[in-house]
This record gives sequence, structure tokens and C-alpha cells, in this order.
Amino acid sequence: PIRAAVVPNGLFGDNAVLQQGRRVPVWGTAAEGERVIVTFAGQKLEAVTKDGRWMVWLEPMQANATPQTLTISGANTLTFTNVLIGEVWLCSGQQNMERKRP
Repeated sequence: PIRAAVVPNGLFGDNAVLQQGRRVPVWGTAAEGERVIVTFAGQKLEAVTKDGRWMVWLEPMQANATPQTLTISGANTLTFTNVLIGEVWLCSGQQNMERKRP
């Protein structure tokens, strides 16, 4: 059968931070029917590609400043290092944007 590389979403890579206290989706693309395994922080999850896409959900984790390794494997294996668990904030706006404290 034809094999295609497992490719995670561009949000995942070395030096990433995953959100603490919530389920975290990890997703990407691969060949149809490809078995994809995601390993991180003692969790090992598996998905099978459907319509060229796969997704798994990591269970909630506590903040941790110890760098860990995120491994995604299928037809190929990708290893991302220095991945932390903490607060993830996405902000957009103007350059004069500030956070208001209650």
C-alpha cells in the first residue's frame, strides 16, 4: 500500500507549551487508515486516520516546568523535545493592548 508521512498540525513542535488542566487535542494528517500513536507525559493514545485526518485527546495535566518529549508515530516518527505543560494564552489586538486586572 501507498504510505504517507504522519504530519501534525503546525502548532506542535520543539519548545511547545500545552494547556494545563484541560483535555488537549493533538491532530494532523496521514495516509487513509494509517494508525497514529501519540505518546506524552505517560499517556499513549492511538487514532486511525479517516479522510486523511487524525486526532487524539490528551487527558488534563498539571503545570510542569520539567521539559518532556512528545512523540507522534505512524509511517514515520516525529519527536518534539522541551515540551512543557502550563498556561497558553492567545491574544490579538492592537499594539496598545493590555490586560486589565480585576
